[in-house]
Amino acid sequence: MTQHISIHPLATNSGFIPSLPTTTKSVELTVSAKLLMNHNLNKDFTAKYVLGQELGSGGFGFVVSAHERATGIERAVKFIIRKKVPSNAWVCDPNMGMIPMEIYTLKHVHHQNIIHYCDSYQDDTYFYLVMELHGTQWVPPTFNSIHSPALSQNSQSTIDEDELVEPVSQRQFVRRTSCDLFECIEQHKHFEEALAKKIFKQIASCVAYLESIGVCHRDIKDENIVIDQDYKVKLIDFGSSVLLHRHSSSSPKKFTRFYGTLSFASPEILLSNPYRAEPAEIWSLGVLLFTLLFGEIPFPDSKSAIEGHILKPKIRVSSHCQHLISCLLQKNPDDRLNIHQVLNHPWLKE
Repeated sequence: MTQHISIHPLATNSGFIPSLPTTTKSVELTVSAKLLMNHNLNKDFTAKYVLGQELGSGGFGFVVSAHERATGIERAVKFIIRKKVPSNAWVCDPNMGMIPMEIYTLKHVHHQNIIHYCDSYQDDTYFYLVMELHGTQWVPPTFNSIHSPALSQNSQSTIDEDELVEPVSQRQFVRRTSCDLFECIEQHKHFEEALAKKIFKQIASCVAYLESIGVCHRDIKDENIVIDQDYKVKLIDFGSSVLLHRHSSSSPKKFTRFYGTLSFASPEILLSNPYRAEPAEIWSLGVLLFTLLFGEIPFPDSKSAIEGHILKPKIRVSSHCQHLISCLLQKNPDDRLNIHQVLNHPWLKE
């Protein structure tokens, strides 16, 4: 059988990404094409993979599909820009030395609802994080439907994206449309309660697993979840994740910097108060559940979130469902359920 593989426009067998011919330089390029131009890729990487289409871009880098040369299996490769990684987002791996927290975390977690780590490489400019590719493209591949999975259209990221923001005008090298939950919600408008429960339970189970091994994602949102046509979800983008070093003799660690997305941020974060990662994560789950059920975020602005003024839904849901939402979106972090109480809530047990 002949394989039809879409190759990145600048990919070569040698691993060197050349400049475009003069006749095509007026074409607007994707982020990956701009940043990989005239760049020598890691030779071990190019011996195993050939680059495909761009999947997205964000504050730390960009994501491109790649095919294994030997098998044709398609993967997702996140190119993490070394100089963009914050000083507190590095960790020492016994085998790889100093690497970004995102690579370290994915390498050591194993859960059916977390994107699977495959490989990692590096050069002087980038770390390459190779992952499984999961999800269904939820919008037709048109020029006008391009959506970056790194920045919500109905929220504001606190991560600086400066030159990585891609123009959305028509171009020759078009990025593949998104497989994330944001686009899935856009297509469905909202989910029936039973389907929302199926999706949410997978995410809550994933968060409970991470909490049990001392990891907090810290950027739970619809765009950091990829979903397929069977509504199986996988959590992605661990660039804001943190290890929670628990010691019985010390109080829970609090954080002062925020790396997530404002529309999913808890009141204590919006007030610039020191915050605990776990209850802030619960708040984000509350925003996510509301969005799944009603197709919109629960707070129109930060002031409403701080005051706990939740939008009145236009769709009716069960009393147990309403109760869980209210338990997740408590203004006081001490009043929120923990993740294990969430999984044992009557709505998820029905």
